[in-house]
Amino acid sequence: MTAWRGDGPGPPLVLIAHGSRDGRSSAVVRRIAARLDARASFIDFDRPDPVTLLTALADAGHRTVAVVPLLLTDAFHSRVDVPRLVAEVREKRPGLEVPLGPPVGGAALIPALARALGPCDGVVLAAAGTRDTVGQAHVRDMALRLGRHLGVPGVAAYAASAEPGVGEAVTRLHASGARNVAVASYFIAPGLLYERVRAAAVAAGVPVAPPLGDADELLGAVRAAYVAALRRTVAAAA
Repeated sequence: MTAWRGDGPGPPLVLIAHGSRDGRSSAVVRRIAARLDARASFIDFDRPDPVTLLTALADAGHRTVAVVPLLLTDAFHSRVDVPRLVAEVREKRPGLEVPLGPPVGGAALIPALARALGPCDGVVLAAAGTRDTVGQAHVRDMALRLGRHLGVPGVAAYAASAEPGVGEAVTRLHASGARNVAVASYFIAPGLLYERVRAAAVAAGVPVAPPLGDADELLGAVRAAYVAALRRTVAAAA
């Protein structure tokens, strides 16, 4: 198994997703992995877990395996959970090099988010939610970027752990004069929190877009994160 490096085959790529009790979520993650010739792993709920997968690849003879968090924000999971799991692998298999890439959210996804929406004069960018202020700031920035891309006001909303919720965000846009509000989904795959966003949008009487899924822009963001991981390794060795 090799992965796309940009200038030819490179070390294997392992994606680390959050995981979900919703089977649709793992199906999307595995589809993304398949399109990238990568392997999928999950922090919780699904299998394989990252430590088991990475140690198995080391035992199969791989000396370098790149890791990319299949996460949209640089919040707790990407800053704490993923590095902790990678450190555990390095301790178990000290001969394995595990370059770690950044999360895959960011401005490159704006066209995919916009494409999933119908005509609107105000947009809510709905994300899972986090107590992490860095993660919240990222979602707010993405909401503003999406609004600028569409030429309409854009506000952030969250399914949990942060405010405002989707209903409140829609109300704010209506109060500012928007009459045709739409909800963009800053999710990779469906699951409990996406369904919470969808239900809130339905209750507010506004359309909601599906998750990003295996949009080409998301695949491109994963490839870019993979290349960044390998470049970090080269820079560290220089």
